Amino acid sequence: MGPMTAAPRSASRAVDGSRSREGRRLDLDVVRGLAIVLALGWHFSGEPSGNLVVDALTWPGSQFGWAGVDLFFVLSGFLLGNLVLTEQVRTGRFDGGRFTARRLLKLWPVLYVFLAVQALTGPELWASYLWQNALHLQNYAGTSLAHLWSLAVEEHFYLALAILFPLFARRRGSPRLLAGILVGILVAALALRIWGATQGVSDVRLQWRTHFRVDSLAAGVLLALVHVHWPESFERLRRRRGVLAGVLVAGTAELAVVGKHGAVGSTVGFTVAYLTAGALLLLVYRAGWVTKARWVSVPMAFLGRYSYGIYIWHVLAAATAVHLLQLDAASPAGQAVRYGVAIAIGVLATVAVEKPVLRLRDRLLPATDHAARPADPPTRPLLLPVHPERPALAAAQA
Repeated sequence: MGPMTAAPRSASRAVDGSRSREGRRLDLDVVRGLAIVLALGWHFSGEPSGNLVVDALTWPGSQFGWAGVDLFFVLSGFLLGNLVLTEQVRTGRFDGGRFTARRLLKLWPVLYVFLAVQALTGPELWASYLWQNALHLQNYAGTSLAHLWSLAVEEHFYLALAILFPLFARRRGSPRLLAGILVGILVAALALRIWGATQGVSDVRLQWRTHFRVDSLAAGVLLALVHVHWPESFERLRRRRGVLAGVLVAGTAELAVVGKHGAVGSTVGFTVAYLTAGALLLLVYRAGWVTKARWVSVPMAFLGRYSYGIYIWHVLAAATAVHLLQLDAASPAGQAVRYGVAIAIGVLATVAVEKPVLRLRDRLLPATDHAARPADPPTRPLLLPVHPERPALAAAQA
């Protein structure tokens, strides 16, 4: 869920006509919006409200909303992969230190402000969450703030990317070798989950721990690799809309019926989750309906723009509101308050904390030139011409 920086004038409109807003792509924010709606539904709508309309609207989140995290993972891998690979193709190198600093200034302020407020006002003991989340070890050390486990997986992914990819770039590894490594990660993570399940590893650990779950992020990077180095193949894949829709429907059915628990759900189920997320991403990416059905896409993209702040704050904000108003959390009124307050506080956190820090970050560590203007002459010959939309996509995640 990366920050957005201003796109160049030439990139102010995506290739398909999707408008950028402050450098953001509408289609990608729609994907973020779908992911946060699923996550909110999983945490807020687990019990029937007694209202048929409310229950129908919240049914996807209540049944498989946990997979919203996998949609975030795949999207993060795709966007960060595009940024990293585009920089490497254009310049012949990748600045891992700069990448890390910009990511931390994006992610840490909202998180640490939340942890401070939680420590001052929350009911949980500090020892049950504070050092674990502050050090990004909560998915191994455990935490009473259960929804934050996924942040650790992403932080570990960013750290590995910052350390390992510069080595790969310096050794001028080939795209095919990188593709092989990523496929190996997909296979290895599934094999580890299967092994863990046979050894009695709990479903929670299979879901939370980075070495069991990094395949969702690797899948996104693999899509980015195809997009950057084999754009014709990426377009052919994106245009197989019937196949992608079939994967989406079949995957959604499996997620709803099997879930994330048990021998299948806790192993193959997470593979199905990232395949389903990948199909959804490809169906939304540069899709014509995004600009045509703005009554759907614009509200969903609004949620997507504030999805990080919403995700961090939603559990505490909703629980506090329901407690203060003495509402039944499962009732239609209780659910309306939970969703409304979670979104409002997430927007406030983004506006009051995240955006000011991002403005400071962009003054101290401005986005690399390749993400904001036509490329300088590369330091080595390019293997492929750069796809015309790639600078705008890199700018969207810089």
